[in-house]
Amino acid sequence: MVNLKTLKQMDCWKLSTGRISAAKTGVVIEQELPIYVNGSRLAAASITPTFEKEFVTGYLFGQGFINSLEEIESIEIEDNIAHVLLSDIGKTLTSTDKTNYRIVSGGGRSAYFGNAGLRKIKSDFIVRKQDIYAAMNTLFNSAGLYGETEGVHAAGLFSSKADPICIVEDIGRHNTLDKVVGYALLHKVDCSKTFLVSTGRMASEMVTKICRCGIPIIATKTAVTDKGLEIGKKCNLTIIGFVRDKGTKINTDMDVRVIEAAGMKIYSGAARVLCE
Repeated sequence: MVNLKTLKQMDCWKLSTGRISAAKTGVVIEQELPIYVNGSRLAAASITPTFEKEFVTGYLFGQGFINSLEEIESIEIEDNIAHVLLSDIGKTLTSTDKTNYRIVSGGGRSAYFGNAGLRKIKSDFIVRKQDIYAAMNTLFNSAGLYGETEGVHAAGLFSSKADPICIVEDIGRHNTLDKVVGYALLHKVDCSKTFLVSTGRMASEMVTKICRCGIPIIATKTAVTDKGLEIGKKCNLTIIGFVRDKGTKINTDMDVRVIEAAGMKIYSGAARVLCE
């Protein structure tokens, strides 16, 4: 069921069978969430208004502003504003000399630390190929907002048996990842024994966040970039793209194509995937 906080019905004109008629359509809600850290404004994010606390936690961790949950004293969401208190009261994140920013593939601004924030993933976690397909199917079946609007991304964290730990949706693929990571941190999930599925492209900034939290396997319905793959290999991350289970429906230009045979591309770390 779609959360009413994330969707509104709006008027539109629908062209069908050669005729135009008035109609209603579901539109995803985009909300601004300013983030204040120790009283100073750090950033303002455009998000789908769910999992706000998880998003803020995952954002701070993924961008390298914190290295553990223990550094956060409190997070309060009030009147659509996030107030974060870090244990180091004197820390001013907006002026740190170690941080610079770049325009990322999604068009937003991302903190950039070079190789300083990269972590080698140490995990003997193994997943079966059928569990990857099952997790991707679960993601789409659970993503009600995606089905209603086709205007969001989705991501999910799963156990070895493809049991869902957390599934989220958001207008931004980066936001979905921040929400999943934040959920894992807040609920003390051992990320080294999980795998992630996503609808988003795995560019460098996405892969960096995944490596920072120690998730050993990422599977996406789409592709990876060369820089993303370079970072993934350096950090011992298994990257799987173009996951298509048999019967999956793929929207193309004004048409729907049904996948006749399951398939995937394993870009790195193939030893973690049981294909027998």
